[in-house]
Amino acid sequence: MTRSAHARSELRPNWRIVVGCFLGLASGVSSLYFYSAGLFLKPVAAEFGWSRGTASLGPLVSILLLGCAAPFIGQVINRYGARRAALCSLIGLSCSFLLLGYLTQGLASFLILVTVLTIVGGATSPVSFTRILVAKFSRQRGLALGIAITGTGAGAILTPLMVTPAIASFGWRATYFCLAAVVLALVPLIAFFLRGADTAVDEDRCASVSEGNLRALADPHFLRIATIFLLCSVGIFGTIVHVVPMLTDLGIAPARAARLASILGVAVIVGRIVTGLLLDLFEAARLSATLFLFSAVGMLVLAMGGPDLVLVGLLLTGFSVGAEFDLAAYLVGRRFPLKLYSTTFGGVYAAVAIGGGIGPFLAGQLFDHSGSYVSWLYLAAGALLVAALICLTERTAARPVIPAVVPSESLRDDS
Repeated sequence: MTRSAHARSELRPNWRIVVGCFLGLASGVSSLYFYSAGLFLKPVAAEFGWSRGTASLGPLVSILLLGCAAPFIGQVINRYGARRAALCSLIGLSCSFLLLGYLTQGLASFLILVTVLTIVGGATSPVSFTRILVAKFSRQRGLALGIAITGTGAGAILTPLMVTPAIASFGWRATYFCLAAVVLALVPLIAFFLRGADTAVDEDRCASVSEGNLRALADPHFLRIATIFLLCSVGIFGTIVHVVPMLTDLGIAPARAARLASILGVAVIVGRIVTGLLLDLFEAARLSATLFLFSAVGMLVLAMGGPDLVLVGLLLTGFSVGAEFDLAAYLVGRRFPLKLYSTTFGGVYAAVAIGGGIGPFLAGQLFDHSGSYVSWLYLAAGALLVAALICLTERTAARPVIPAVVPSESLRDDS
């Protein structure tokens, strides 16, 4: 088989790696914990007499901590390999669920246990699994990333279906035990599918990786990419978190608003796969700018279109929700060499996490000030337009990346 023919068939010999990453992401901290955290709020708050805001401190602490820790998790992955780090972290996540159900006795213990869960389970985030895919795929990298990252979308759909009836039937403590069992049961299966996944990772490990990582985080190309996804996450997550009250403010019945909001889950899955396919066909930065423009238009439709155009606005907005990690992984993978990928993508992941915390808070503040979400939607659309413009400037950048540490790489496909 020729080199080009082999490149065209990357997905066929490596399908087990894609499946393993899909399962890992579906059962990791970015999926199973974050999509279940809100389901535990009411029963945990009721048992300890907390307010809803107090109970929400757990997810907030976890999101911010994971974002700040992501670059350092990336260095651990570089040193020990993504497969090994992810599997050990899955076991740690399982144990953390068990401890949450068994040892939570008040707010202090709850927050300490959530902190432990975030730290030991941090390598189950996309930082690990996208690292494996970037190492294994070149020509079909976008498609592989798109398929695997739908694992988080699958988690968003399946987690409420499992957790809600379990809490109602067995209580929240026993449900945490069930989540621990689910993760632990999947570890051998994920390990089987990811056999050999660390081979390409280990080849690029070097003694000076820590110094190179620090220099990469100060590189202008990294800072531009991080800014792009900070702005993107502020606009998108601020809108998504408030989408149901936003729709009910338009006069839509709560039940219909919930159904419309559920369409976003479908948009996440479709957006990730379609974006993955397109990344293998078109330039990544230009495609990113186009998708952010779609979301900006969607937010303007929500702001000005009224109830009749809500579905169109949600679909346009939600498509980028399903694409942000595909785009970030692809841009970082093409701009930086493999040995710096985990740390640089971890930095971008941190930017997404920070934006995901700022956006909902800012949207709520603007609503309290103006009495509607219109001003927020204009601001969110503006943030996405700026992100699109920065994408286009990054596309034209051509100087070498961190020349004293690594060889130059183009933002374009290097296959």
